[in-house]
Amino acid sequence: TRCDFRQNLRYAGQYFDNETGLHFNTYRYYAPEIGRFITPDPIGLAGGLNLYTYAPNPLTWIDPLGLDVIRLRHYTSNQGFKGIQEGGIIKASDQNAVFATKAKGKPLSMADAADKFKIKQNHGRNYIDFDIDEKRVEFRKNDLGVEEYKIKGDVHLDKKTTKFVKRC
Repeated sequence: TRCDFRQNLRYAGQYFDNETGLHFNTYRYYAPEIGRFITPDPIGLAGGLNLYTYAPNPLTWIDPLGLDVIRLRHYTSNQGFKGIQEGGIIKASDQNAVFATKAKGKPLSMADAADKFKIKQNHGRNYIDFDIDEKRVEFRKNDLGVEEYKIKGDVHLDKKTTKFVKRC
């Protein structure tokens, strides 16, 4: 006996569209042969520089609607910058967390970053803009009254969407 059964479920939130041969993700179609969406991200550049990319690792990153990423900015010293750029990881330190601000608008100067976040001036010298799953991020006002984003544990950076800026 032969059983003709077709499984239409794909990655989280996807199903196979038999008419197009593509995988449908609620807002747009994904082409598995090329590993990309065929239309731009509906949230634009807020989802990263590549408007057609899928998750860095589809087995551990799920975003059925394609809308769950947040772009943050982490200020750091020259030494911290070098380690982050070489390793591709922002290591959690104080409170086993990484602290950041929304990556929107003009970056703060070194002096303004130090003043706003109550850090040493040289720790505001450079910055890294990165995308992260919004579910990992806690927005809060810290004990000093500063609004910040707190991420528990290390942050593994996607080289395709991360922006490293080293200032003099």
